[in-house]
Amino acid sequence: MATKIKAVKCPQCGSEKHEQIDEKRFRCKSCGTEFFFDDDDININVNHHYEFQPSHISNTSLDNRVKIIFAAILAPLLFLFLFVFPMFRSNDGSGSDSGRKDSIHVRDSYEELVPMLHNGKPCFFYLTDRDYRVGYGEDNPKYVSGYYFGFRDAATGQVLKEQLFISEKDASDNFSLSFSMTTVSYLQQAHRWFIVIGKHYVYEINPNTLTVTDVSQSLFKGKQAMSTGISSIEFISEDYGEGFEVHNNLAETYYYFPATKRLYTEEAFKFARNLPPSELNGEVRDTTYFDLQQVNISEETRAGGRLRLWKLRAKYHLGDPQQAGFYNWISKSYSFDPANRLVSAAPLTDWFIGFNGKVLYQNAQYILITYNPTLSADASSVFQLRSTDGRRLWTQALNRFSRVSNATRSGDSLWISGRRDHRSGDDDLHAYSFNIKTGMWQQRAAIPITYNIKPE
Repeated sequence: MATKIKAVKCPQCGSEKHEQIDEKRFRCKSCGTEFFFDDDDININVNHHYEFQPSHISNTSLDNRVKIIFAAILAPLLFLFLFVFPMFRSNDGSGSDSGRKDSIHVRDSYEELVPMLHNGKPCFFYLTDRDYRVGYGEDNPKYVSGYYFGFRDAATGQVLKEQLFISEKDASDNFSLSFSMTTVSYLQQAHRWFIVIGKHYVYEINPNTLTVTDVSQSLFKGKQAMSTGISSIEFISEDYGEGFEVHNNLAETYYYFPATKRLYTEEAFKFARNLPPSELNGEVRDTTYFDLQQVNISEETRAGGRLRLWKLRAKYHLGDPQQAGFYNWISKSYSFDPANRLVSAAPLTDWFIGFNGKVLYQNAQYILITYNPTLSADASSVFQLRSTDGRRLWTQALNRFSRVSNATRSGDSLWISGRRDHRSGDDDLHAYSFNIKTGMWQQRAAIPITYNIKPE
């Protein structure tokens, strides 16, 4: 009888579609199972470990499906980036084709910050080293890095007026200019504010008109000795009067007093400051003022530790050379008087504990002082108001300041600026006011150190 042979089926999936590998081995085209026959009993043996590679048609089909899915996801995103986002950027004026940024980073480093009065209201005059960071490789002529003069309202923080003194580039090219040697002083006899910059330039500050004027030449108008120009200029010590020590370009030294407009040679200045009151030409007045004596509590410190207020009366040569360095460092008393101008000197208070003491304000009624109660790094900054007869009117302790300005009075308030330096982050710089009657204090306008501005 003839033998019937059935079609060979895959033992795994039952498919009859297969390919012959050799004489006895086959591979299913559907699932990839490899099988073979024994010669004796025609058993089918299956190799389940064969790693099947899909056919080219299957690969192509899968690739197409993946591409379709990616395209479906990517198309909306491309639309947003290419069409929607540029519309928002163009609406706020910062589109990529304009070359402008959303903001400009600014950093101010204050060389001077001095409280003054602008038509009776407190303000701060400042000189700051300003850095405009427009962007790497970019430039904007409207924003010039350099040194700026300005006036800022102490209550609101509003900039009242500002002007560029010198650009960063010009300052770096000027070897005679050093902003580390900058001082501001109010000459009471002349009723004028001055700033000396780098011992080379002198400007007059007028807070009422919000102007800063170069008077390096006009201040010495008509003075033949200064016709060669200024080689250097600086304020003289307050003990010797309200004026300038100035050197012309012939290396000659003079002393100039704006209140009387007198120019002294060095020899004449030294002679005049030691004259007794009976020999002084011009107006001589009695003056009363207060000084804070500070004595080191031990050899371990130079910050004091023992403080005491003194009341001094002296003869004052109005607007001319003085001799008011009455403190005797050897005897630690006010007894040095070579020109016989000291009328009297007496302690106004008993000794009290305090470090880094300073008189911030004084007039005929009040004395404002500040000090630290201990040498601790986190010791508070104490502010104390006393009457001119020595009575303590109020005391306030604030978190320690790194620096405190002198004070100015506006109405019933005394105004200062206080700065706290931080190791990380921006320093804290604010205006503060103290009510004279109650001692109540308020933190007023912030004076920003780093900030961002919108480009114009």
